[in-house]
Amino acid sequence: MEKLIIIDGNSIINRAYYGVRPLSTHSGIPTNAVFGFMNILLKYLTDIEPDYVIVAFDLPAPTFRHKKYASYKAQRKGMPDDLAQQLPHLKDVLDAMNILRIEREGYEADDIIGTVAKMCSENGVWCGIITGDRDDLQLAADNVCVLLTATRAGQTVTEELDRNGVIEKYGVTPEEYLQTKGLMGDASDNIPGVAGIGEKTAFSLIREYHSIENVYANLDNLTASVRTKLENGRDEAFLSLELATIDCGIPLGISMADAARREYDAKRLFDKLTLLEQKKIIERLNLTLPTPTVQRAVPSDGKDALKAIADTFEFILDGSVIFWHGGCFEADAESCKAIFENKDIRKITHDYKSVCHTLAQNGIELRGEYFDTLLAAYVLDPTRQRYDFYELCASQGAQSPKELSLRQLERINELGQHDLLYDIEFPLARVLYNMEMRGFCVDKAELERFGTLLGERIDALVKQIRMLTLSDINLNSTKQLGKLLFEDLGLPAIKKTKTGYCTDNTVLEKLRGKHPVIELLMEYRHISKLKSTYTDSLPPLIDENGRIHSSLNQTVTATGRISSSEPNLQNIPVRTPLGSELRKMFTAAEDSVLVGADYSQIELRLLAHLSNDAVMIEAFENDADIHTLTAAGVWNVPEFLVTSEMRSRAKTINFGVIYGQGEFSLAQELHITRREAKEYIENYFKRYDGVRRYMEETIEKAKHDGYVETIFHRRRHLPELTAANFNLRSFGERVARNTPIQGSAADIIKIAMVNTEKALARECAEARLIMQVHDELIVEAPKDKAPAAADILRREMENAAKLRVPLKADVKIGRSWYDTK
Repeated sequence: MEKLIIIDGNSIINRAYYGVRPLSTHSGIPTNAVFGFMNILLKYLTDIEPDYVIVAFDLPAPTFRHKKYASYKAQRKGMPDDLAQQLPHLKDVLDAMNILRIEREGYEADDIIGTVAKMCSENGVWCGIITGDRDDLQLAADNVCVLLTATRAGQTVTEELDRNGVIEKYGVTPEEYLQTKGLMGDASDNIPGVAGIGEKTAFSLIREYHSIENVYANLDNLTASVRTKLENGRDEAFLSLELATIDCGIPLGISMADAARREYDAKRLFDKLTLLEQKKIIERLNLTLPTPTVQRAVPSDGKDALKAIADTFEFILDGSVIFWHGGCFEADAESCKAIFENKDIRKITHDYKSVCHTLAQNGIELRGEYFDTLLAAYVLDPTRQRYDFYELCASQGAQSPKELSLRQLERINELGQHDLLYDIEFPLARVLYNMEMRGFCVDKAELERFGTLLGERIDALVKQIRMLTLSDINLNSTKQLGKLLFEDLGLPAIKKTKTGYCTDNTVLEKLRGKHPVIELLMEYRHISKLKSTYTDSLPPLIDENGRIHSSLNQTVTATGRISSSEPNLQNIPVRTPLGSELRKMFTAAEDSVLVGADYSQIELRLLAHLSNDAVMIEAFENDADIHTLTAAGVWNVPEFLVTSEMRSRAKTINFGVIYGQGEFSLAQELHITRREAKEYIENYFKRYDGVRRYMEETIEKAKHDGYVETIFHRRRHLPELTAANFNLRSFGERVARNTPIQGSAADIIKIAMVNTEKALARECAEARLIMQVHDELIVEAPKDKAPAAADILRREMENAAKLRVPLKADVKIGRSWYDTK
């Protein structure tokens, strides 16, 4: 038997909207309902493999039911705006998939579904109705199955009910199921039913008498109470039955052939899904754009071709592979050098830094003005998962690199982000390239010696743990460790997962003090991680010059911060003795020193600037200790009575406010009651009332605008702020509070890097910027040039931005990274 599926479009997109967390594209197009709908559609296309596919939609115009009963569905609110915006996009996707889409004025999707189901019966075709609406159960038959669908936690669950399924579940036939609607009504559609007759009574009556007409023919057999209700509601019963009945004979003007599955319009579908940034759906459909054929240019015409490309401001993707409107080709190194090193020729790149590395391997330096489509895409949408060049072109409807760059630039100018792109991100890419090329000196012998010491300590800890517990379990096995802690040793189980006990560090922290093995386990984990991550992994990465070249990533974080990888030097622990010991192995070259500078409390200074809080501004202007000042306000004592412990707790509160920490999290971190934590927070905001006002206004503005931005107009969209889910909404509020602060700090240190690089080249060429870690910059300089380099570094960091409070950088000079902290 051939198979057809018909999808209740409005029902499924509604359920997808409420079942999938808020999602949106970088340009603000909401997409969660489209994503959820497509997942459901693709599931059934795969599971059922239908021969025919139809999607039915309601239209906003009144139907015959509204004309019959003015209050029909009158209580329903319109679609949420962000759902209504998605409906035309979904229809475009379905059209690109060549799926028959039906909507008829004056009728509902249910009537279309009923008519199609009848058509299937007449043609001997099995029909699957995909809906979330139980009204369609009246259509169930031997060859018609209602697939009741719901989306829970992003997963599609289905209840399949054909004729026998309805009888088994409800004790009535599908035709009788309809009759119950006439008696009990349907609140979701504002169908009145008989007042006082509920679901239980309605089903009981229909099971016995099979139809409303027979119920009224047997009123004398009913109890007085039920009889009275039915007599009073006779008109409503038959009206409700009429309203609930699906019309299976509406004029559709289609044949089965019109619904036959067809090949997708691949390019149109790819372009639409790319616009909606539906990467996962694109992958599931295995949609790709054809890669341009690489043609090798012969030397005789290579230079002419390159000149033509250069004259039209074209694109360099990867070293010698050059792209233009019609495709791409590989040119000889001599021709490439002539173009790439010509400062008068503007270039378009996609990942400028990588292009520079590729060219450098061929003895070519990329010079002159450029536009980078990757960095432009990142500025426009810092939360995007990837920035594939072809996907970006498709999303912008661009046919060439130049066209993409122009469209990006137009949007960047609209958002006021020109300076962010041209004065910060573009010049920073060159700075990061230079830093990666320079690398950081590492004492390999000392690193290996330290690794041996760590290994010996690990062996000793394993022996201690085994002696203490009389067990020889694998300490890296969560299952074995869970059994040891919570069954053999009888410690309280803090948290369980589907696979057993949770034994992560947060659990061990809560068990601290309950058994001596806990401290040993925590030390074992800390040292094992140091050894595997650093002393084992770093030596092979050291080059013949004794230097490690970390990758500094410019387009990874949503806040604008630079990240480090291969290896990640930003994650070397600072607050533990052994972690700090690792920094001793990162040194300057012979006859040189390191100059390290760290911004002092830059995020709190930005909070003072953004909130315009008078008390906080005065504190920074007078170079007061902000943590002591906060402690005095929180505990209502004079500053001279603030203890070191009070100051430490105040520091936690200061930074907790920036990250949107609530009373519950603060209580956990400080090991105090929630009542105490609440009091601390309230006292904090009494002292800094401008901060409270700023936080509240920031969230309200973000909800209105749909995004937040830094003082340099780096923007982050926050669809989570409108989420129905409390936890998602709370996350959005925390990000709204934090992003302008952390993102502005990231922008400022980027400006400092660009300006420091220029100043060193101009005033102290022997010194070189080699590393950035969050709020810290490191310069390597000859010993006699260190004081000059230190002055330049402090000057450029402290003058990177003009705020309401002064920026302050603490500068130190030392032989190793450890010495500069």
